[in-house]
Amino acid sequence: MSRPWTVQFLPAAMSVAVAFGLAVSASASVILVNDTWLDGTDSDPAVSQSEYGGDQDSDGNSESAWYQGGDGTLDPVGAGGPLQGKFSVPTSGSSASWTTYYTPQGKEVNLLNTGDQLKVTWIFTPTNINNGGSNTSQNFRLAVVDTPDANRLLANGAPGSAAYTGYGMFMNMSGTLGNANPFRLMERAGASGAMLSGSSDWAALANGATTLNTGYVSGTEYTYTMTITRNAANGLDIVSRMAGGSLDNDGVAEVIFTDATPNNGSFKFDTFSLRPSGATTTAETFSTRLFMVEAPVPEPTTLALLGLGGLAVFGLGRRQR
Repeated sequence: MSRPWTVQFLPAAMSVAVAFGLAVSASASVILVNDTWLDGTDSDPAVSQSEYGGDQDSDGNSESAWYQGGDGTLDPVGAGGPLQGKFSVPTSGSSASWTTYYTPQGKEVNLLNTGDQLKVTWIFTPTNINNGGSNTSQNFRLAVVDTPDANRLLANGAPGSAAYTGYGMFMNMSGTLGNANPFRLMERAGASGAMLSGSSDWAALANGATTLNTGYVSGTEYTYTMTITRNAANGLDIVSRMAGGSLDNDGVAEVIFTDATPNNGSFKFDTFSLRPSGATTTAETFSTRLFMVEAPVPEPTTLALLGLGGLAVFGLGRRQR
């Protein structure tokens, strides 16, 4: 008994489709980084900067190397973490920078297709927060951006001036939210400058918390997530969310924003960076329990292969009758 036509010629269809490079890609999410500092170090891997979904040192984590700049220290407290960023003195008003690259150079996350999504998760506990209402700053800052290859850090230090593209959060960290925009989503569309030290290189997009609502509490664990999803109109849907305690009165501060013209047309990301400014306007220590990055990997779809391959081998089937 002969096999159905689709089964008989599927291998040929797939071969032709792959050969011509015309298969449509679909999203399959993978975990690029899942770090809890089981090995007690934050400098692995030194050369590639990210294990990129692997576990090169067989310690149970997919790691990315971290770089510390500015005031204080950034080190795991021991095997199993947490990764602790700490200012030099409790009342320090100086800033620090903590930066990691979650892909190796040249392998940036690229949201090529509709539905492709990047998700960054950061779970941390701050201590010795300015609990008064007098802190009106936006000195609690983070960025999810693409760093030009030539500007990647290779040793401890603060990120230099570069044409970064991506998104940032400029936030107020206080017991009572004191800034007029205490949870503000920002966009960096290629302006050359330092990553997070100034706001002039960033464009404000939306705010997701209310002034004078409950802020942060020392010793409370918070979970920050940013998801960036490519939509059918070739824009990006961004959800930036901080959850924990009674933040913003209900335990969640959140911005949901659609960027119709993102990042000068760039859909690439490879960097996560933090810039707090000491207990005067943020906290004395930040203890990170988990850093995770999930991203899409393109895969050929069977439907696309069948569509192209079927056309290509239709004549072949006719000739072999």
